[in-house]
Amino acid sequence: MARRRPRRVGVLATFVALALLPAPASAQMGTGMGPGMGGSIGPRGPANPEPRREAPPAPPAARPEAVASPRAQMAESMAHPAVPVPFYLESTFLLLVGAATAGGGFITYRLARARWRRQTVRAAVVTEAVLVVDLVQSTHLATHYGDGLAMRARTVVRDRALAVAAGHGLTYTESTGDGCFMTFVSVAGAIETALALLRDLAARSADLAPAPPPRVRAAITYGEILLDGRGARHGAVINKAFRLEGVTPAAFVQVGGAANEVEIPEDDRIFLDEAAAEEARARGIGLDSVGFCALKGFAGLHGVYRVTA
Repeated sequence: MARRRPRRVGVLATFVALALLPAPASAQMGTGMGPGMGGSIGPRGPANPEPRREAPPAPPAARPEAVASPRAQMAESMAHPAVPVPFYLESTFLLLVGAATAGGGFITYRLARARWRRQTVRAAVVTEAVLVVDLVQSTHLATHYGDGLAMRARTVVRDRALAVAAGHGLTYTESTGDGCFMTFVSVAGAIETALALLRDLAARSADLAPAPPPRVRAAITYGEILLDGRGARHGAVINKAFRLEGVTPAAFVQVGGAANEVEIPEDDRIFLDEAAAEEARARGIGLDSVGFCALKGFAGLHGVYRVTA
């Protein structure tokens, strides 16, 4: 037992010495310790190693920031989102504003020009003869012979009326649908136009075959007419001519208890009011008295006269 103890003590002392050996070794190695920190110790260097010669500092290299500054600026500009352009600076908005301004200026110019024309051309009063011509039974033509033939009859009446009126002092004309109304310098010119139109239409039976020749009624009045700045005619004299053209036999009344002996035709007639009849007699034109009638919109009774062809 005594011999075994010294052995055990010796072995234990050996292990203790081995355990304490790395501490002073590492202290002596200092910062020059090489590989072996994981458990193995390399060969120790000399006790007093020669001081290392430090390499001269290298010249400062060009800073990468300076070289890459354009790229950095581009990257920085791309990183930030673009600021949107205000709507009032966009090209589409500016084009629309320009078009609206031009359109407004054009409209203003036209309105101002029209107003200037109305102011410069004043209305006037003229004394003229009014002739109203109307196609008889245009509805009958449309229902029995078709709309095309009825339209052709209206066209024939208007065209022939204008053709014969051109040489009799025509001053104005306007279409009325189934006919037209015209103004003349004199009553004689209006009467000559109406008579020539009746003769011309009677000879045009072939133009509307198989329908009969167009038949018309005409009325002539005379008096003052309002002439506006556009040249259009207005006034009671024109309205009276339309009423006289469409007067029916039932509108005539007996005066003084005597019956009317003059026959009142339905078509192919030319009626005149009292003012137009007076002008016609002064020119030597023969007339027949038809009677007295009431006209819608006009007070009293009105004398009616007929041209004797």
